[in-house]
Amino acid sequence: MSDAASVRRWMADPALIRFTVVVPGPEHGPLMPYTVPEADHYLQTLVHEPSRRSYAIELAGVHVGNIGIKDWRQGATSAECFIEIGEVSARGRGVGTAAFHQLLGVAFDELRLEEVRLGVFAFNAPAIALYRKLGFVDDGRYGWHWADGGYYEINAMVLSRARFLR
Repeated sequence: MSDAASVRRWMADPALIRFTVVVPGPEHGPLMPYTVPEADHYLQTLVHEPSRRSYAIELAGVHVGNIGIKDWRQGATSAECFIEIGEVSARGRGVGTAAFHQLLGVAFDELRLEEVRLGVFAFNAPAIALYRKLGFVDDGRYGWHWADGGYYEINAMVLSRARFLR
């Protein structure tokens, strides 16, 4: 909760919103930066939602993003993961890769999941490349995301415990 100022700043960044917030269609309006109350609500969800295991990503002691598991419950064999690198200066430096390695260790070793899944927008080539590098494989497509005046599919990707431990 002490990182609220950073989360507020990140969630006010239209570029971050474009890559992380699902907008199903133009009837929902353009992508809008979060207001302070909306960002605070998001942070409360990250920290207090029982179906989440959220972690701050730090680089040299500075909070640069968030990562975690969502849609999780005790005894589950599958859950969804997420990541957001809020600090632009931390992107493209291997921070996400390192954070994901740690998260996947938690998912498979501590939470005993059999698979971890995620959704990524079809236009987010850097994220798709990262997930494939980590061992995620394509698992179909679902839904739509409205951005930049058009619809983009959401790619489903999955990583099994067996594939991760190879």
